[in-house]
Amino acid sequence: MAMALLRSEFNRLKDWAPRDHSQDKPKAEDHVKEMYSLGKIGGKFYFNPVVTFFSFGGVWAIVIWAMAAQGSAARKTWDAQVWVTDIWAWLYMITQNVWIVVLFYLLFKHYNLKLGKDDDKPEFSDGAYFAMLFSCGVATGLWYFSAEAMWHYEGYGTPRWMDEKMFNMNTRAEHAVMVTFFHWGLHGWIPYTVVGALIAILSYRRGFPMSMRFTMYPLIGEMVYGILGDMIEILSILCTIFGVCTSLGLGAMQINKGMVRLDRGTYLGKDYNGCTGAELPGVACEGNTGMEEDRTVQICIIIGITLLATASVVMGLKKGIQVLSFVAFGLSVFILVAILFMDHTWYILNVLTSSFGYYLWYLPKISFHTDAWEELGAASLGQGGAPDGRGGAAGWMNGWTIFYWGWWISWGPFVGTFLARISKGRKLGHFIIATLILPSIWSFVFLGIMGAAQIRMSNQAISAGLDGTTVATRYGSFADKSSIGYNHSYSDSDGNTVTEWTPVPDRITRLYWLGTEDVLFEHLSSYGDQGWATFMTTITLICIVLYFITSSDSASFVVDIMA
Repeated sequence: MAMALLRSEFNRLKDWAPRDHSQDKPKAEDHVKEMYSLGKIGGKFYFNPVVTFFSFGGVWAIVIWAMAAQGSAARKTWDAQVWVTDIWAWLYMITQNVWIVVLFYLLFKHYNLKLGKDDDKPEFSDGAYFAMLFSCGVATGLWYFSAEAMWHYEGYGTPRWMDEKMFNMNTRAEHAVMVTFFHWGLHGWIPYTVVGALIAILSYRRGFPMSMRFTMYPLIGEMVYGILGDMIEILSILCTIFGVCTSLGLGAMQINKGMVRLDRGTYLGKDYNGCTGAELPGVACEGNTGMEEDRTVQICIIIGITLLATASVVMGLKKGIQVLSFVAFGLSVFILVAILFMDHTWYILNVLTSSFGYYLWYLPKISFHTDAWEELGAASLGQGGAPDGRGGAAGWMNGWTIFYWGWWISWGPFVGTFLARISKGRKLGHFIIATLILPSIWSFVFLGIMGAAQIRMSNQAISAGLDGTTVATRYGSFADKSSIGYNHSYSDSDGNTVTEWTPVPDRITRLYWLGTEDVLFEHLSSYGDQGWATFMTTITLICIVLYFITSSDSASFVVDIMA
């Protein structure tokens, strides 16, 4: 058997050129027969042993290494990420822009190209279709990074726009929201749309199986059936698993935090359940069950949600993923509408409008920006950094934009394949709009509402004197009301200047100084009393869990197709 495989590979190398298979391989199964596999095609235990076992071995090799040498693994993976930023940032930025030009060309040139036969109809309604693609595409990451605009505004990672001579605080706020739009907008969704469109065209128009290896058929031809095609599948599976693990790990931490807050009855920085004495600022109580925020709980969360995701996969697309995506999307809309109308509504609408216009205007610049001079480091290092010491610090690009691009691209194989699977019967133009433009706009609305509200609260906290260095200067509810607040001056009817002191409200919090997983829950809690906080924390947790499940079962669904 081994010799037969070697001869087959050698023959493909000699005659690898792409060709028209419409006559000799009219069905996807005809292509599958050309690949090495075990079991009966369409049976329960049909699989490619090369792809399955090498993917399995690759995943466990990295997992064991990371567990056995945690410190070394963390350093080496961080060094690898820094190396990618130092060497390849320019390529990341250029290629994303090239693809967006290609997609807009296809949008206008081949808008009516049907992904399927001319009489094929879409399998899912437009609403279900968008809910599934968005839930699959963003997963829990959108919730974990819901405070991104506020973090950019406060200067996390020391970005270049923190220089006061470059921007005043109003312009900095608008820039912060725009950068968030950039990370979650058109350039983020590009990998999904590119991979999804390519797989859909090759599968529904050319009869190839729905697999990543066949996206390379125009380039490597007949070699997709052999070892080279297997390697493409293995890399795709590894990208999918580790890319999804990143998001699911962040989601597990946030779910853990929300559960702890519910258990302890946390409200405006104070615990109310399971306390042995007076509730003191910053002192954690045991809660009703004693739940802790630790790795063991997070592992249990991941196991539990994986079981739910497995059940969803078994139920199928229409009864599982579609229903969960509808519910998750509906809950997220409820949360956003609540923030919009319970906060300063007209201000938020102004922020969305202004920041979207700024995004469109600034996009040609930021989409090519690489932080070239900032990455040289401080002038004292002697590498050519700016002598005036102004501007941003090295590492921001690595921690934000390049991290995001790597994350989005790693999800490309699985999300793209899933989008292709649910897009049969749709036109290419509809597909590009639905998977590139519409989810970008919804991400703008989601993160714009969150960012606008959180930046306004941050400004209120800063103006009142909440510097965040201690618990008493982090929460308005703990602050010294005689010194933390606002001096408001106005002229009375006699023309005299009157100064009025207003203590900082309890609901104001310096969000920037909270833990990453705390920000969303504290923000939502600020709009009502303790009962409201419990209600919103519960709703948000359910929503995050559902997004967790839909992305996990979508990934499982696609990995099964690849292997």
